[in-house]
Amino acid sequence: MSFLSVFKKKKMTASENRAPSYLSGAGKGRSGLADTRAAIDELSKVVKDTPEAVEIYLALGNLYRSQGEIERAAQIRNSLIVRPGLDPAIKSRALYELGRDFSRGGFLDRAVNAFEKAREIVGDSPEILTELAELAAGSREFEKAAIFYSKLNQPLQEAHYLARLAEDYSSAGEDSLAQRTLKKALRISSHSVESWLLVLTRLKQEGSLEKFKKEFQTALSQVPKHLIFVLVEGILAESLVFGDTPVTTKDQGNNRNYPYYQVMVEEISQSDPDVIMHYYGARLLQLCGKQDEAEVWLEKTLMLNQNFWLARLELFNLAQKQQELTPSFKNQLDFFVNVARKVQRFTCSSCGLKRDRIFFNCPRCRSWHSISFRKELNQ
Repeated sequence: MSFLSVFKKKKMTASENRAPSYLSGAGKGRSGLADTRAAIDELSKVVKDTPEAVEIYLALGNLYRSQGEIERAAQIRNSLIVRPGLDPAIKSRALYELGRDFSRGGFLDRAVNAFEKAREIVGDSPEILTELAELAAGSREFEKAAIFYSKLNQPLQEAHYLARLAEDYSSAGEDSLAQRTLKKALRISSHSVESWLLVLTRLKQEGSLEKFKKEFQTALSQVPKHLIFVLVEGILAESLVFGDTPVTTKDQGNNRNYPYYQVMVEEISQSDPDVIMHYYGARLLQLCGKQDEAEVWLEKTLMLNQNFWLARLELFNLAQKQQELTPSFKNQLDFFVNVARKVQRFTCSSCGLKRDRIFFNCPRCRSWHSISFRKELNQ
C-alpha cells in the first residue's frame, strides 16, 4: 500500500470565528499571484496558532514549493522531521516532500538522501521509487534507473534505461557488454522499440546485412504496430538513438546503405498495408534512386489516406521536376517544398507536443511511447 494513503483529506467545517476570506471584498480585484500569497500568509498564521496540525504544515510547505521558495519549504519539512515522538508515517511523508523540494531546487544529492531516509521508514513505496528512478535517469545513472523501474514492475521503462546503458557501453567501446545489456532489455520487454533500434543500427554499422534482415523481420513482428515507423526513422537518422544532437543524414546517399534500404522495403511490402509504412517505403526507394517505384508507393499511400500531406508533397515535387518551368518559378517552388519538409512530423498523442525527431518519453508530459506521426497537417 502507498504510504501516501495514510493522509486523508478532511472536510473543513464552518466556524463563527473564521476569518473573512481573502477572496471577498477588496481581495476580488487582486491578481492570481497576490491571491496565492495571501493564502500562504493566512495558512502561515494558522500554523503558528496550531503547531500540532502537521497536515497544515505539509500543505504550507507545498505552497512554498509551488512558489519557488524552496528554502522556506525545506524549513517547514525539517521543523516536522526533528519533532520528538513524531509518527513514522508522518516523518516519512515529510522526508518525501523534502526530497521533492530539493529536487525542484536542483539539489539532487540532497533529494536522493531525503528519499532514501523515507524509504528506510516505509520501504519501497511506489512514490519514492518513482522519484529515485527519475533522479537516477536525470543523472545518467541508467543502471540504477533500470533497477528502480524493475522494483516498480514497469518493464517498458526498465528496458528503455537498459537500452540507454547499452548505448553508453557502445560509445565507450565496450561492445560485448552493450550486446549483453541489449539482450537483457529485450528479454524484459520484447516490444522495446528503442532496444530493437539499437540492435539494427549496430548491425547496419557492422555491415551484417543477413543478420540485419533477420532482426528487422523479428522487430516488425514484436514492436507495436503504431511504433514501427520509429524503427525506420531511427535507422535513417544515422545518429545516436538517444542523443540530443541534431539528426544527420550525411551518408544517406552512400551506396553502402542501399542494400539495407532494399531489405527494409522488401520486409515492409510483405506486412499488412499501413499508410505510414507505405510512405517510408517510398522514402527508402527514393534514397536508392528508384523514383518510379517510389511514385507507386506514394500513390498507394494517398489511396489509403488522401490527406497524407508528406506523400502529396513528394508527388508534387516529382511532378514539378517533369515540367518545363522558368528558373524563377522553379526557385519559388523549391523554396516552398523545402520549407514544407521542415514541418515537425512527430507529435505526442497525449499532450500534442510537436517535434522534428523521434522520442520515447515525451519531454513535456513524460508519457511513454506516445509518439505518433502527423499524417495530416491539422493533427
